[in-house]
Amino acid sequence: MHVTNFSLRDFRNYQRLDLTLHAGTTLLYGPNAAGKTSFLEALFYIATTRSPRASTDRELVRWEAQGEASVPPFARLVAEVQRSNAKVRLEVIVQRRADEEGQLTNMSQKLVRIDRRAVRALDLVGQLRVVLFTPADLVLVDGPPSERRRYLDITLSQLDPHYVRTLAHYQKLVQQRNSILRAWRERRRPLRAVDDELDYWDREVSVSGGYILSERLRAVAELSQIVGPLFREITGGVQPLDIQYQPSCDLAQARDPGSLAERIAAALRSLRRDEVNRGQTLIGPHRDDLLFSVGGINFGMYGSRGQQRSVTLALKLGEADLMRARSGETPALLLDDLLSELDAQRRTHLLRAISRPGQQTLLSATDLGDFDAAFLQNAQRLRVEEGRIYPS
Repeated sequence: MHVTNFSLRDFRNYQRLDLTLHAGTTLLYGPNAAGKTSFLEALFYIATTRSPRASTDRELVRWEAQGEASVPPFARLVAEVQRSNAKVRLEVIVQRRADEEGQLTNMSQKLVRIDRRAVRALDLVGQLRVVLFTPADLVLVDGPPSERRRYLDITLSQLDPHYVRTLAHYQKLVQQRNSILRAWRERRRPLRAVDDELDYWDREVSVSGGYILSERLRAVAELSQIVGPLFREITGGVQPLDIQYQPSCDLAQARDPGSLAERIAAALRSLRRDEVNRGQTLIGPHRDDLLFSVGGINFGMYGSRGQQRSVTLALKLGEADLMRARSGETPALLLDDLLSELDAQRRTHLLRAISRPGQQTLLSATDLGDFDAAFLQNAQRLRVEEGRIYPS
């Protein structure tokens, strides 16, 4: 799987871009703030409908973009993707909204098309599979649990349409259940028939949560096997990286969706009084975490900056291998500022790890000095300057 052509209009600092991409390695280089990261962000966005940098979609529309014939400004992304059995055209339009007087608001709307046919945003996920690494991804190791859950969810959502839909349904259920719990805690709702009402919500949350949990447990078991050797390859060390899933309730030996749903339901029943008092759902996949360790040492707590960076890189490469093993297709690998903060040994090991047959890799750098002649000779080089991309 690889992107053959990519076009942008009024996305971030790109006014217009039409670019043909190679199936192998592409190196985008240029000064800071030229548009390298924005280009990788655009590829990630059209694959997942999420931005790794923006809190709202309206931030993606170029600040100087002008509307047309009373149409508010919009950003447009189009990718032509070659898959193993067919080609597919993906398109996303993000348009800013205006009020009744024509003044732009802080709201936006999104239109998604696959092969020129309008679809839901969820339907786009998985049409192009990508793995993104940025320097900010170190929060995967030392940041809050929500970052690690997000990592798993984005990976599995690109692999399984049922997962992404179940996850969206589960998140809505938890939000609604929390709203009811808060209303009871704040006495905006009488404390009557609490058990009867929560029985319904517990059942719905448990069924969806059981499926999500089973898929996460399966993925973590596979990832732990994959990233162990990758971590040794990147670091040149002898000890593998180990990943453990840390659930928010006792799972016993349950692993299938039905048994896990029963464990979640039992835990929710035991916590009802606490949940009403605190106004939130205290257990479930939305409260789980991951633990990364090497030689029994928790690298989230005790790993150095370089060690945590190596863990993150191993996770991202492992994510790509998991997608390849599950789907039979290789995802596009997007690597932003890949080699910063890595010593020469780690750079050598890492560049060897990403140079794989059939792997479309797009990476960014400020200059070419960090890459050896053999790597540069085999890579498509593109110079990025002020929202424009030129062949090198």
